[in-house]
Amino acid sequence: MFIIGIDLGNEYSQVCYYNVAKSEPESVSFQSPAADLRVPTVVLREYNNTNGWMAGEVAVSCSRLGEGVLFDKLLDAAAAGQKVTKEGISVSPARLLMVYLTFLLQSAEESFGGDEKPDRICITIDEYTKPTLDVIDEAVELMGISRDKIIYSSHVEAFVYYAMCQKQELWKNDNVVFDYARQGLTYCRMAAAPYCGSTIVMSERLDLRDEVAYSTDKDELEDTLLKKAKELFDGKLISTVYLTGEGFEGEFSCQRFINFVCNKRRAFAGQNLYVKGACYQAYEMSVGERFKDCIVCCNERISSGIEMKICDRGVDKILRLVRPGVNWYKAGCSYDFIVDDCREIEIFLSPVGRKEKKLIKIPLTDFPVRDDKASRINITLKFTDEACCHLTVEDKGFGEFVRSSGKTIKEDILL
Repeated sequence: MFIIGIDLGNEYSQVCYYNVAKSEPESVSFQSPAADLRVPTVVLREYNNTNGWMAGEVAVSCSRLGEGVLFDKLLDAAAAGQKVTKEGISVSPARLLMVYLTFLLQSAEESFGGDEKPDRICITIDEYTKPTLDVIDEAVELMGISRDKIIYSSHVEAFVYYAMCQKQELWKNDNVVFDYARQGLTYCRMAAAPYCGSTIVMSERLDLRDEVAYSTDKDELEDTLLKKAKELFDGKLISTVYLTGEGFEGEFSCQRFINFVCNKRRAFAGQNLYVKGACYQAYEMSVGERFKDCIVCCNERISSGIEMKICDRGVDKILRLVRPGVNWYKAGCSYDFIVDDCREIEIFLSPVGRKEKKLIKIPLTDFPVRDDKASRINITLKFTDEACCHLTVEDKGFGEFVRSSGKTIKEDILL
């Protein structure tokens, strides 16, 4: 089985594959010896050759030699959603990402060996927003990869999967990660607890970039980090601390901060936490067993189940439209129903951690009144984030016998 994890960054990216023999992800090296597992997120198009594309370090080298036009900051381009024009050459952000992702996948395939194509790919990004995800999704489609093979994940989600795939003694209490990137410091805490025969995994993310910038003076940095760590750890039982990001590399020497986070805790530092977390996630969502009894409630996961009351062959039932703990980006669904003596739809919200369900009634009074079982409606749920569900009910008529009125009902459901 060929499982791939990708940490897609605006400046640098990483890729790894799941080593089944070792039961862990294996990072792909772009240099020999592997001094750095990161590769620049850039692509180059050769002058006078519309099909002459290259990516990564080779693209950077060719740009220095004046052999083509270099396109960088690909995720910024995706978020903007506009064509990028340089030196008279215009390219869509989806096309740029298609070239770059193809390069990453080819690198993973060469490292993995053999002629296998990926069974599952998880792409993790830091800024998990719909405009960026839509462009990445378009790039994947241009590559000819089936959408059911692709998983999208945030850095928080990738951290959760990485942490939960370690020995249980490491996550018996809370796990945290300090990410000191060029944009500044961010912090995430993960906690796992028993819930109704399952394990619920919760997380929180704090943006501390305004308080701890990447350019912070070295003399001030240690005091700031130590003070912030003490505030964040106060009253918490923390088993393990992870340090990642360029700010913790090289000459980083805040010994008092290190001593504090290591006091009665395990601590690890490295730059491939998110890419390995993405790879673990792809594996666990394909064939793994570790998360079968887990409900993951990160910021990008829906924390409330969405159900609907229906009648199936004369028996009242509850149809689960969306289960809690799924990623909002791919949680959308669509169902057709035959209307039988029904003038309203009953939707139930089942928030994780609460026994009570919230009832939402959506009247169908705008739709034409027809004989029982002579109307068909379509109900579609879409999400723009983890907190808001857009519900659309469409009158479909009844085939050739009854034409649709063309009417729709739209409702925003806050979760």
